[in-house]
Parts: sequence; structure tokens; C-alpha cells
Amino acid sequence: MKDFTFEVYKNYLVAIRKSYPRILRFDEYFRINPKPDSFCLIRHDVDRKPHNALKMARLEHSLNIQATYCFRTKKHTFKPDIISTISALGHEIAYHYESLSDAKGNMDAAIKDFQNNLVKLRKLAPISTISMHGRPFSPYDNKDIWKTEKNHQKLIDHFKIQGEIYLDVDYSDIGYINDTGRNWRIRKANRRDLVDSNVLLDFRDGGNLLVYLNKQPHSKLVFQIHPERWTDQNFEYIVQYLKDKAINLLKTLV
Repeated sequence: MKDFTFEVYKNYLVAIRKSYPRILRFDEYFRINPKPDSFCLIRHDVDRKPHNALKMARLEHSLNIQATYCFRTKKHTFKPDIISTISALGHEIAYHYESLSDAKGNMDAAIKDFQNNLVKLRKLAPISTISMHGRPFSPYDNKDIWKTEKNHQKLIDHFKIQGEIYLDVDYSDIGYINDTGRNWRIRKANRRDLVDSNVLLDFRDGGNLLVYLNKQPHSKLVFQIHPERWTDQNFEYIVQYLKDKAINLLKTLV
């Protein structure tokens, strides 16, 4: 099976649809209390290649699936037409912030940057959830922006945010699967995209993952995908494969 193609991604979606009658966006998850006994949250970090995110959003829409798309506000990613189109398809747009890294650790500047970018995104879609961007080669952990005040909830209320995807979800009984590092092993080439879960999900390859999704997976699941590394174009596939390998090597050296 040639993994990281849209054809294979569709297979994953079909398996998730079969195993999880309830597929939620993160804004829906934060609103629901008590939490459902079974659900799948599909999340996309749009770090690069927003056109790939749009293809993924249309594929999910064709299967009646709504996901959460976390957008950075960098020039190469912040494409208003694409963001608006994905939102119009019924998907959630979230803010993928990296303010502390951009501010080089200056907390006051980071909060100002966070607010300015949030305003910019809210001109295109309602933003109620946020997720830090890992920036593996930055010395700063962007989640630390929330340590500037004793009361984390005070900042959340100030910015009218339902929650931070890493900090405000109890992952202890939620399986967490992601494609960070172009593999399905949670700690291989993965520096910051980690959660504190008692459900260990580690897969040697995509075939192993697909079998799991089809055969009674854990009742609560987050499926986290980076659209940039998914394509059906051979040249783009090879280029992204080499890029991911190079980045993984650098992470190892760091």
C-alpha cells in the first residue's frame, strides 16, 4: 500500500466512518457535556501547502465528514479564499499559533502577535479553538504563552476561545494517532506533537493502521493529519518524501 496518498487517506476515512458513527469537530467536542462514550476527532495542521488541505477538505465533505483545520498565518499558508472555502464546506477553522517562537520568547510581544493573527483569521471564519504549532527547531514551546498569567482560563475568556486543543482536552482515555515525521509511531521524529494518553497506539505502517481502524479501535480517537505530505502526484510525492526524511534527520541531530 502506497501510504500518504489521497486514495489511501480515503480508505482511512471510510474505516473511521464505519467504526465511529460520531465524528466531531473540536468546537463541537468542547460544547458537548457530558462527553460521548465514543467519538473520533479528525484534525489537520495546515503547516504548508494549503491547496492540499482544500483537496482533503473536499474529500471529507464528499463522505459527509467534518474536520478541524488548524491554519498558520504565515504568507505561504494564509490563503483567504482557501480558508473561506474550507469553512463553507462545513469544516472548522482553528488558529495554529506560533507566537512565542515568532516573538523569540518575549511574552508580551507574543500575546500581541497572537491577538493580531486571531483577528485576521476571524475575518474569514469563526475561530473558537486554537492549537500550538510545534516548530521543532525553535527553542520555545508555543504552549508556554499561556503561562504568562496564573489563571489560564482568564486568557481563554479574554480571547473568547473554547479551548486549546493540547491543553484543554483530557487525553487520558483518548487514542492519539498522527502522521508527524511521515510515520505512525507516536514518538519517532516527533518532538512536541504529543499528548498524555494511557492509550498507546503505535503502528509499523499504514497497512497496520488500516487494519486497526477497521477492527474495533479504541472508542475515543483523535486522528491528526498534516495535508502537506498527502498527494497523488508522483513528483510531489517524491519531493515531500525526501523533505520529510531530511527533516527527521535534523530532528535526530537536534
